[in-house]
Amino acid sequence: MDSELGRKKAGLVFLPVPGRGHLASTVEFAKIINKDNRFSITILNMSTKLPGRPPLPASTRESITSSGLDISFVDLPPVETPKETAVEAFISVFITRHAPLVKDFIIRLQSSSSSSVRVVGLVVDLFATTMAEVGDELGIPTYVYFTSGAALLSLMLYLPTLDKKIESEFEDLEGTVDVPGLGSVPPLVMPSPVMKKKSPAYWWFVEHGRRFRYMRGIIANTFRALEPAALQAIEEGRYLPSDSDGPTPPVFPVGPVLVFEEEDPSHPCLSWLNNQPPGSVVFLCFGSMGALPDAQVKEIATGLERSGHKFLWSIRSRRTPGFAPPVDANPEEVLPEGFVERTKERGLVWPSWAPQTAILSHEAIGGFVSHCGWNSSLESLWSGVPMLTWPIAAEQRLNGFELATEIGAAVEMEVNYKDPEAAVGAAEVERGVRSLMGETEAGKRARDRARQLRSASRAAVNPGGSSNEALTRLAAQFLSTL
Repeated sequence: MDSELGRKKAGLVFLPVPGRGHLASTVEFAKIINKDNRFSITILNMSTKLPGRPPLPASTRESITSSGLDISFVDLPPVETPKETAVEAFISVFITRHAPLVKDFIIRLQSSSSSSVRVVGLVVDLFATTMAEVGDELGIPTYVYFTSGAALLSLMLYLPTLDKKIESEFEDLEGTVDVPGLGSVPPLVMPSPVMKKKSPAYWWFVEHGRRFRYMRGIIANTFRALEPAALQAIEEGRYLPSDSDGPTPPVFPVGPVLVFEEEDPSHPCLSWLNNQPPGSVVFLCFGSMGALPDAQVKEIATGLERSGHKFLWSIRSRRTPGFAPPVDANPEEVLPEGFVERTKERGLVWPSWAPQTAILSHEAIGGFVSHCGWNSSLESLWSGVPMLTWPIAAEQRLNGFELATEIGAAVEMEVNYKDPEAAVGAAEVERGVRSLMGETEAGKRARDRARQLRSASRAAVNPGGSSNEALTRLAAQFLSTL
């Protein structure tokens, strides 16, 4: 190593998807890996003109800038908006169009006479695997930051093989699908993008899974005590074809990576919870992009009212097509007449996004009706709160299945996956809520398991924990190429 390189600081370039779940988690991970400022990190923010995806909040940038961490943000110029309508295909094409911009930025960063950085890693989103070509051209190792769990990672790694083994559509398949580390999976709980082989979304899922195999490493937002079987299957290369001897990239389970919102104790949701008994309230929230049809909202309301349990319900509505996020709901329009008045003594309807992490950590919360997005699932387990699974899109079906059957910290809602437009009836909502809140043995087991994982998740990130050690190994691997 010459003296000039010896003086350079190890640089990491992050490329997250500009959607709340992916972007916030990636930024938080950047803060964690750079907590002692060993790296100079640049987070590339892709075009703010992506429909329905607002730019990174100024407050987030300001808080990081003022923290003293060597993390900076660079906005890339806009690119042509893709015409694909499937979300996963749209995002994959959208990211690929940024390749020349990412390459140009890294070249300028390293060639500047004033630069004190040598890029030792390109860390990309799970939908940005095509960026490995940029890394290869520049001689920079490419890593994937996988924002979901090891079960989905195992499936995606296995999907190129599964694609050749199963000729029919997964939605038409009889029996089960064997996924390494997860066992026999009902075909209808496979991620929605892979249900139709002729769809562009399916093709991209297979392609990303194939490219994962050739990354320098995969950084996963999970922890060993949560998904031991899936992580072991990946590390042993059980997703590979029988005639293959590799490669198996190293996997670094560094989770749970959680984004804790700045808590406002005076928020109406928290103020209301302060007056409720411990463990008595069921919280309903369906994610940053989650909004249910008005007819379904009415069924939920009826089921909640019949259940007799206290509830806090974050309701949002979808008023525009495409990728735009939901908007604040009007309770008078979507709820049954008189519902709010009849349940005012035991329930609160909040017609907007709620401070989820603060709510889940409140002692009054006893259960979480969730869409099973991975970030929300980790937040719930961090607080020891069991879940009632209500998947809506993407990989949430697989997450819900794993949470209920493999992990054991959730109760399954009976959702008609063959007809996603079919509403879940009030009777099923009532049954699910009663079970979640401990009225059945299944609910009691889920509550006990959630409490166990509360301790395990904290132990993982503490000094000596499995995720802390994985983070140490990852940092050493980054620095080894300096």
